[in-house]
Amino acid sequence: MLKVWEAPDSVQPKIRNKVETSHQKREQAKQLLEIAKTGVERAIETDEATATDWINKQLKALGVKIS
Repeated sequence: MLKVWEAPDSVQPKIRNKVETSHQKREQAKQLLEIAKTGVERAIETDEATATDWINKQLKALGVKIS
């Protein structure tokens, strides 16, 4: 038999927010991976400066800041 914990009402919104944040972060990670893969392909096909410029534009569009 599988027991499932029924969280108190006061805890449920916190759990929901954590789950939603997790899904958003996972989706963002997928987008960043695609940008990185495409950036490498562009660097190979053209040059590193062109690829870096494209990557930076993509990151800016997503609102991602790099340090």
